[in-house]
Amino acid sequence: MPRVPSSGQINVKGIFSELNEDDYTAQNIDGETNVSFTKLTNGTYATINTSDGWDDPNNTSGQTGANIAAQPHSLSEWRGYNHSFTSFSWPTPVGGFAYAPSSMYTSEDIDNNGNTAIAGTQIQLTFNSNGSHVHSVKDYTASSGGIYSTGGSFSSSGTPTILEARWVIVDGDFTMSGGTADKIQVGYVPGGSIGSTSVNVRLGNNGNATDTDFTDSYRTITPAVFGGSGSNTQTFSIQATAQSSNYPGDQAKVATNASGDYVGLQIRANQDDSKTVTFRSGLTTNVDIDAISFETPGFTCIMPDMLVSKRYVNSDNEYIGRLVRIGDIEVGDYILAQGDLNDPSVQSQWAEVTEARTHTREGYWNVEGLHITNDHPIWLTNESGSAWVKVEDINNPGSIERTYVEGTVDPVYLGTTPGHYYVYANDQKFTVSGDYAPTTE
Repeated sequence: MPRVPSSGQINVKGIFSELNEDDYTAQNIDGETNVSFTKLTNGTYATINTSDGWDDPNNTSGQTGANIAAQPHSLSEWRGYNHSFTSFSWPTPVGGFAYAPSSMYTSEDIDNNGNTAIAGTQIQLTFNSNGSHVHSVKDYTASSGGIYSTGGSFSSSGTPTILEARWVIVDGDFTMSGGTADKIQVGYVPGGSIGSTSVNVRLGNNGNATDTDFTDSYRTITPAVFGGSGSNTQTFSIQATAQSSNYPGDQAKVATNASGDYVGLQIRANQDDSKTVTFRSGLTTNVDIDAISFETPGFTCIMPDMLVSKRYVNSDNEYIGRLVRIGDIEVGDYILAQGDLNDPSVQSQWAEVTEARTHTREGYWNVEGLHITNDHPIWLTNESGSAWVKVEDINNPGSIERTYVEGTVDPVYLGTTPGHYYVYANDQKFTVSGDYAPTTE
């Protein structure tokens, strides 16, 4: 209903109508022969909406509910008063944070043909006019669109005049190797008549960084249910992109490693920093969004030419990884390994190589591009759990593509401090044992 005008002439009769009928234009004094201005301002005629009545963005009086009792009074202090106005707020989630499932911020894509590798997380928000909204999240890669997982509902009260969104990263760790084709980006797709936006957080030629913050500018996303031109269902993303046409390859990664670190999407109402809700990664789980692109060398037909990620120190005295042949690894080198075999959300670790030697074998298995002997354990996961399994003991070989290759070969055995390490092959990253007794034939 019409409120008290924010400009021009206003009158006592209209203010009386706004208080009693929520309609300034009614100009109805309900039998009162002489409306008392004093009774208007002290609440005799009707209870004044002191909490929200002047919170309407059209308020030009400078008045607030806290000082309506102060005298002297004037008509101008009622400009913009809206008796039915309700301030916007986010009653839930408690504390202004909504936490996504931890797995939704763990995404990895590997391409070994030098093509684009993309790993990311996407948040979908659906706004409803009744104040009950839906928050969903999914991880995705270049080869998979992913599946949304409902993060839960969140609510609001009142109707905002404007909603805005921005991405924030708190104490993020960035691994960047390559040129501008490698990047970490955040994206906004409000839909409706509001255009999509993509923002570079970090490029490959910016190099690595640890405990680094990023805060984007707020961008208008007001959905149609709140009177805006955006869609009622909107998507927002953070992704890593890597592309390399040369060996050893490129990587773009954003990760967190402590409970106070997070990646999150903030939604702000009415340009008021006290009215925000943040959809973020979990309190006790880490972010690990990782894209790796490399071109497999043409000589990867024998086992020593399988690839591992070796640790180097760059010009900024920071650790970076480069893919090298297993046959070129020496004792004392550090190679990348899974952080915790039973918790994939734990950040990868640098494993020291404690043993490197060759042994002669008659043939080996090609397991989806991984060239490995029959007795070398691989860490496999199925619906029953995870365990070390030798290639020869895989109980459902039909679900795993494998081919036996005959002929004398000299595979390499690496021993590592945690007892395992990563091997890269055919767009995949395998965890293999670095703590077993290889057979010599």
